[in-house]
Parts: sequence; structure tokens; C-alpha cells
Amino acid sequence: MTSFRAQVIQDIPANRLVALAGIGSVENREYDKIYLKKSELGWIPDFVTNVDLEEGQEVDVVIKNNPIWNVEAAQRLPAGTLVMCDEEGRVKSYNPSQGNHIGYTTHEVEAGEVVSIVRKYGNMPQNQAEIMSFVTQSKESYSDLTVNELKQKLDEKGVEYKKNATKKELIELLEGD
Repeated sequence: MTSFRAQVIQDIPANRLVALAGIGSVENREYDKIYLKKSELGWIPDFVTNVDLEEGQEVDVVIKNNPIWNVEAAQRLPAGTLVMCDEEGRVKSYNPSQGNHIGYTTHEVEAGEVVSIVRKYGNMPQNQAEIMSFVTQSKESYSDLTVNELKQKLDEKGVEYKKNATKKELIELLEGD
């Protein structure tokens, strides 16, 4: 567990997602100070608050490394729903075109209620090109690589090979992992 002091740059109600206010967020920024703001639509939040925070307030931020966060729901959410941050730092059902998912609900809630979410960050592909980028290299495609590329892959995996190994021998080593 660790903690630090930070200044709040806008009012943030309790049980909302909070983000670090980056460069350009604060006029006359003091470089030795950390600033906080409400997390925005699609962002991956840095923190969650369990108390109301007021603009200008100096607060102690405590990092507990808790995988469960209690956050206000922006809408009715079923149990097990992937969620994302909305414009007000609440959670809503995940829409891949609007940003990243930040976790999933552990129980059903109505809009305005506090829901427990298990933090799980990520996003989902939006089109065929993105889906194809998730495909791992298949064994058949090793034959398209040069000897040097095959050796590089073996080096990355920490697999030893003979200095004068043939392309066929290198492919066999790669396929054996």
C-alpha cells in the first residue's frame, strides 16, 4: 500500500472513477503536484473515490491494490456485464466504439446505485482487420520467413540451434515449442 497528496481540479461525487489530470489540464501547473479529475468516456481510470471531492481540495490518495471497485452505475446493469467509464466517471455497459472496458459487474444494479466491479482492462476489435491482427503466427507461416528471421524468433524464445542449421531444422525447432 502507498499514498500521496493530490489536488482535485473539479468536483467529483463519491463512488466515481478518477483520473490523473495530465499536462494541459491545469493552468499554471505546479510540476511537483499531482492533480485529479473525473475520468472521462472510454478512459481507463486511475482511481475510484468513496467520498465527495471538491475542486481545490488537497486529498490523500491511498493505493490499496484492490481488484474490486465500488462505482455508481449510469444505467441498469445485469450481473457479469462488461463496463466502461462514462462522461461523468460512472460505469455503463461496454460499447467497443466508445473506448476501453474497465471491468465487469459482480451483481445487478439500477441506475444511480453503486455496483462492485472486478477491474479487467481491455478493448475488443472493431473490424476484420483488427480481428486478424489478433491471430498468432501459425506453424505453416514459418516457411515464409528467411533463415535470419527464423533464428531471430528462436533467439527471442531462448531456443538454441546449430550455427549452420538449415531452414528446415530451424522450422522444426520452432514447431516443437
